[in-house]
Amino acid sequence: MHVISYCSRDFLRMLPEIRKHARTTTFVNCMSWAFDAEVAAVQQGLIDFELYQTVHSMEKIAERLQGASELERLLIHPYFHAADFPFQPREPGLFRFGRISRSAPDKFGKKQLWIYETMTAPEHKQGLILGWGAEVEKKLGRPPFWIGTMPSSSLSQQAFYQFANAVIMSTAGTENLPRVGFEAMASGSVLVVDDRGGWQLQVENGKTGWLCKDEREFVYKASRLAHEKNEAADMRHAARQKLEASWGLNPAMESWSRVFEAWEARRDSERIMPRIVNVSAGVRNVLG
Repeated sequence: MHVISYCSRDFLRMLPEIRKHARTTTFVNCMSWAFDAEVAAVQQGLIDFELYQTVHSMEKIAERLQGASELERLLIHPYFHAADFPFQPREPGLFRFGRISRSAPDKFGKKQLWIYETMTAPEHKQGLILGWGAEVEKKLGRPPFWIGTMPSSSLSQQAFYQFANAVIMSTAGTENLPRVGFEAMASGSVLVVDDRGGWQLQVENGKTGWLCKDEREFVYKASRLAHEKNEAADMRHAARQKLEASWGLNPAMESWSRVFEAWEARRDSERIMPRIVNVSAGVRNVLG
């Protein structure tokens, strides 16, 4: 049978044994970088297909997978199940904002707390960081009293988005396609995020949220969001509509059907001629 794994180190470790029984093997890398074990498996011909959610991630990972003679790279269009994240009502009053991620220092931009302290609001600010820990505090310092901190998974995502009118989130690296973005769009929490990586695919700058090139732009756009209530309301409704139109079930099903076709085209009894499928060919292979 065809065997597919989503970003699992155990799958990569066990591939030599899995490969003995699989018709094809497929690895879905959700990162913007390649695992060392992934590179080794590709070089040994243990992975037939790699699937990616974004072109920028595929291009970045491809830099380390050069010389993979039988690897086919395909792009899938993800689906987000928005029903799990109801659109939250917003009450007037405090400007409530937050950020949510794993408790890992490389998930936090070094100016994150400075942004929160410098941005302005017509009323009191109140923040919540879900995903705080000792290593993060070592990097950023202790937040002011009006920003609460909680370890990862100590609060449900739905409860977090119910609190946060806005997700103001600076990261140290380039995100692939953040699940946080989809959750916020579904819930009505306006995104103020980095102008790079997967955020650029999720946010239409000035329409469904704000993209920021540096910490000063974060301060300006977060402050504008706090002051311009009508604009903020328009953004959160536009973001929910974009989510439903762009990341629904039909586009995902169409891209996956082409993945299934690619699997079936590779026969047990024959191997394709050695070749390198470049990024543009991979995109055409799935998206047409």
